[in-house]
Amino acid sequence: MARKYELDDLLRVRGIRKDRAEKNLKQAQQLLKEAEQAIVKAKQELEDYKIFVVKETKRLYDQILKKSINKREIDNLHFMVKELQNKIFDYQKRVEDAILACDKAKENLDNCREELRLAERNIDKIESMKDVWREQVKLEEERQADAELEDLPAKRR
Repeated sequence: MARKYELDDLLRVRGIRKDRAEKNLKQAQQLLKEAEQAIVKAKQELEDYKIFVVKETKRLYDQILKKSINKREIDNLHFMVKELQNKIFDYQKRVEDAILACDKAKENLDNCREELRLAERNIDKIESMKDVWREQVKLEEERQADAELEDLPAKRR
């Protein structure tokens, strides 16, 4: 008769925790990948905007050079150029934010890996205790079988 291991329910719970940790790890890996892609995209947008600012500034100055202008128009031109350049800071902030998000995603990934290692370690502990228990049960059953065999000849006498 096979006996039930007392910690089987706990082992099942630990298995569920391990499965959840594996799922969380996969999600964290995906989030990190997305965060890294966001950095690349933000950097590209920044570079594209810088190129646009140079071209637009040149276009605005070229447009002004072709006609006679007054002081107010020159001030407006300088204001528009300054506004274009100030938006660069917004794009740089996006890059910085993307890098921070990526750092958080890396930290989350490390935490998920540690959670999975802990879950696997807990399962391994219970499994090793279960192996010891199986050996004890096996030895006990062998002793009982030997005792029954010793009792058989005594009953025949």
